Amino acid sequence: MPQTIKATATIELPPNFKVVNTDQLGNDESLLGKTWNFADLQAWLGNKSPTWVNDNVLYNPKFSREIQLMLDNGLIIHKGKKGSPWKFKALEMAQFIDRHWTELGW
Repeated sequence: MPQTIKATATIELPPNFKVVNTDQLGNDESLLGKTWNFADLQAWLGNKSPTWVNDNVLYNPKFSREIQLMLDNGLIIHKGKKGSPWKFKALEMAQFIDRHWTELGW
């Protein structure tokens, strides 16, 4: 029969660290390093139609400068032609949606 030793240790965490219950984090995977296609973006937006996503997010004049900057920086990839596939850096696109949540035409 194996021996069991019970021990108590004190570990000091830096002030910027927090211990959290992982059950409270949910099952969402990190978006860091993930790529979305157009269907993934639709799903993130609550399964909105392609027309809704185009009109309210990608081609919305309010966001044209920011979307163009994301295109220029490679955070969004699209050839600009109808039917051309979209690719999005998931984390940056999710942050964009979060920043503009109240401005979207829900």
